[in-house]
Amino acid sequence: MQSRANPLPTMAKSRRQIANMKRELRSLKPLTLRVGDERDEQPQKPSLVDRPVKRLDQLEPVRLTRHRLIQLLLRPAHEQSVLGCFVRVRTSVQGEPPIYHVAEIMDIKQVVLGYLVDELPTNIGLRLRYQGTVTTHELNDISNVSCTQPEFQLWYDWCVNQAIRPPTLGLVASKRMELHHALQSEAKAVALIKQGFTLIMRPVPRGGILERHGAKYPWRLQRPPQVEAQPEPQSQQEDLQLLSEMDESETG
Repeated sequence: MQSRANPLPTMAKSRRQIANMKRELRSLKPLTLRVGDERDEQPQKPSLVDRPVKRLDQLEPVRLTRHRLIQLLLRPAHEQSVLGCFVRVRTSVQGEPPIYHVAEIMDIKQVVLGYLVDELPTNIGLRLRYQGTVTTHELNDISNVSCTQPEFQLWYDWCVNQAIRPPTLGLVASKRMELHHALQSEAKAVALIKQGFTLIMRPVPRGGILERHGAKYPWRLQRPPQVEAQPEPQSQQEDLQLLSEMDESETG
């Protein structure tokens, strides 16, 4: 009788172990990706920071105005903070209707002659990339007005056609923080810059007061006609001749 009762605890213990193993197997979640099975692979969406800008408001935080560029040029670490930012640059020459493009700052150069930008002497030029060209522009060519939607769309379409990836949202955020830190640093005194500027200045072109400050009149200027010297009346000529004769008689 005792020999028949011995296997019962062993069988009950084995059943409990099997039940526990089944419970653990049920709790395990199936793997979503198996090695070597390409059918289970799904393309992962890029994160938010890796997405390129597609709207004008997304690019606006890294667009620099002429006023902001002057503020950065007075800081010691302006070159590194300015590179990679964008500006609205005028590409048409003076006297023609203004044409603006969205341009990326590729480098900072020094031009031969100095010039005035908002009454500050400088010889800094920006190497800008737009529409397949890289050209040096003075700071007076940079606009203080925001870019328009057609200008942004033209730049975005050019980037797509040339397989140039626009800046990502993460790069815009980091560049915005870099600009903030650069503006927080101590600026140079404008009076010391004017005093220590020794380069030859470019002659200021003659024109109206707005043209001398780098702006443009919204209307066509009408210069006053040159006043020609009118011939003196006959009576005045006779009086002058009489006076000259009297002077000659007194001297004689």
